[in-house]
Amino acid sequence: MLDAEAVTGSTLVMMRKKSAARRSIAAKPEPHVSPLGPRNDQSKDLFFHARSFHIAAKKLAGTLEFGSGPFAEFDVFPVVFLYRHALELSLKTIVVGEGGNFLATKPDPISVSNSHSVSWLAQFVCQIVTAVGWERQFMCEAVQSLADFKTMVATVNSVDPGMYVFRSPVHPHSQIGVQDFIRRMDGLLDLLESTADALAADWDLRSEGMEPGSNWSGGGFGPTIQ
Repeated sequence: MLDAEAVTGSTLVMMRKKSAARRSIAAKPEPHVSPLGPRNDQSKDLFFHARSFHIAAKKLAGTLEFGSGPFAEFDVFPVVFLYRHALELSLKTIVVGEGGNFLATKPDPISVSNSHSVSWLAQFVCQIVTAVGWERQFMCEAVQSLADFKTMVATVNSVDPGMYVFRSPVHPHSQIGVQDFIRRMDGLLDLLESTADALAADWDLRSEGMEPGSNWSGGGFGPTIQ
């Protein structure tokens, strides 16, 4: 007999596949429409923009060569900026997407879109996670609680979103510090992507008339990243 945790994990995989497939279909561009042009549903685009910036951040991070020259430390700044922007888009994906449906009052999409404060956006994500009862599932290596999540986001919030006067949350000379930042951010962004997928899947169940938080096996599911 499968235990509850195994059922939960397997069901989450199925729900994520369903949600990912729905996102993939919805995101297919119309013929002869430029990807740089305006789109009708930016909330769906945000998910893929966030994922693309995360992929770009990881690829650029893989090219870092510490101590290779007098200006090597400056190569760290674009990596940090990409991770910060990926975080901002990931948070907005949840808040203006299906995640906002779980709040008593949905945030104003214009205010959310115009904001660059990841700490402000994280407050809504915390409210959403609490509303669906996923506090114990909202975990990764760097985040063991919502308090950890807010602390980590606050650190990234110090990065100037416009890169006008760049401030880095890690010392660019510290290879260990930079690599630790990258590892923690990868885990956090994967957690947020999993959460966005799980919220979309759970909202689909509600739309189909199933009991909120339930699945075909009778157990709940949530966005745990091991």
